[in-house]
Formats: sequence, C-alpha cells, structure tokens
Amino acid sequence: MKITVIYFDNSPGMVGADELEPLIQRRIVTSFRRSDGWVRVGRDPVRGRGGNYRGPERRAMANHSP
Repeated sequence: MKITVIYFDNSPGMVGADELEPLIQRRIVTSFRRSDGWVRVGRDPVRGRGGNYRGPERRAMANHSP
C-alpha cells in the first residue's frame, strides 16, 4: 500500500507503508495521509509512540482459533 506524504521541502510524494517509519524518524517527511485525514509529524499522534496500553493484547488473539 502506498501512503501520500509531504516531504520536508513541501513536495508531495508516495511511499510504501514499510518506508514511512524510517522517513519519520529521519525527519524527511513532515506529514502523511491516513484514511481519517492528515497527520503532522511532531504534532499529531503517530502509531508506536506515546502512552502505554494496559488492556488485553487483542492482536495476538486474532491469530488463534476459538
């Protein structure tokens, strides 16, 4: 899946989902588009950053048969 991004020089682009995190960490992109709108790096929440989830691990449950 390709993700629309805005690079540091304000030019638009498309990157693979696996490329996004390294570009964010290296501060090469300033924004990227999610299904619910634009995310501004450094201002909006980004997956994998922030607080600790204290609930049950639901992702692991999805791989097991009942």
